[in-house]
Amino acid sequence: MTSLRRSIPLLGQCHKSLSSRSFHTSQNLAAAAKQKPSPRVTKATPRARVPNLPKQYNPKDALPPLAFLQSAAKAGAMDLEAEKAFEFLAKYLERARSTTKKGWEQDLCKVHGVTPQHMVTLSGVLRRCPEHSQQTLGLTLALAASEMGEKTATFELIQSSINKNQVFENSAPMQRLGLLAKKGKDAEAMALLGKVLFGQGKEDEALEWLRKATQPPTGSLEFPGSADALVYEGRILLKKGDMKGAEEAFKKAALELDEPTAYFYLSQLQESGSSTHEVYLLKAASSGVLEAMHNLGALELEKIEKQQKKPTSMADYGMATEWFQVAAADGFGMSMINLALMCKAVGQDEDGLRWLNKAQQLPEVRDQATNTRRKWTEQRKMST
Repeated sequence: MTSLRRSIPLLGQCHKSLSSRSFHTSQNLAAAAKQKPSPRVTKATPRARVPNLPKQYNPKDALPPLAFLQSAAKAGAMDLEAEKAFEFLAKYLERARSTTKKGWEQDLCKVHGVTPQHMVTLSGVLRRCPEHSQQTLGLTLALAASEMGEKTATFELIQSSINKNQVFENSAPMQRLGLLAKKGKDAEAMALLGKVLFGQGKEDEALEWLRKATQPPTGSLEFPGSADALVYEGRILLKKGDMKGAEEAFKKAALELDEPTAYFYLSQLQESGSSTHEVYLLKAASSGVLEAMHNLGALELEKIEKQQKKPTSMADYGMATEWFQVAAADGFGMSMINLALMCKAVGQDEDGLRWLNKAQQLPEVRDQATNTRRKWTEQRKMST
């Protein structure tokens, strides 16, 4: 394959009152490879630094309710007794407010029988709490566990910063990641380092570390995140124009490791409407990849647009409506706009406006939604 086709060709002009408006399809794959962390994530916001941690905590605000810890323990999200965890957190906050001595966290853990891995678990629980002070305490615990040598804390901190497109003011986790990758020859650390370098635009270095993580003699596919590392490798190769290499990376991630985003990328390298194209899209969509749901809706819509009989109700759009509604419900803006256009085409103007209102709340499609609303207003003025 020498060139990369668009994810789905733009559909023909809409019928009736929308004769000059085309339905929206997903961003083409080359652009997606350059701009998006993964197909299920919308366009990233500008990079921001993690704010400095406060020197003091108010226990009333930062401590989670005991019932919350009990629920986490009961659900299996925490392998520590809730009461014991609560007591540890209370003492942690007390010491954090009263001492500047280094290494006090490790001493406190020994007293309470809490391991650095327990701290990572508590960090995850706290960062799902609603209050900012609770989330900040969770981040503090993760940083402390990382400093104590718990590599899973380092990995989670770095992965979280990648997901949020943030840069830590505290460079210590990145330094530890580098040591784990370069000296410890840890495959997971190598893969994370590759992803960080990719985010910094250092694609050649990123590709080298990603391959070290997944290929012998330094790596394998037997570590958490190996499938994601292959997807990143494929994305870099796409940008370099190596379609064959990219497809091989995506196939390995999809067919050997069952990675949903890899199925999505693979679908984009198939002939539109072919059996393999739809099978890969269905694989990705069934695992929650929003672009795949949207593209399946667009495929169904394309079939309907080729029919002589035009839809007169939303039910006439069949599975196109179903796929767009599922993607839109999870916040995929282009599906919202397509639903608005479909509603408008069958005379359900109010429903169409409601979808446009929702789309206008999303930065990535705000301009498209605003322009569509403006055209509708102009059409209404011309018809009166």
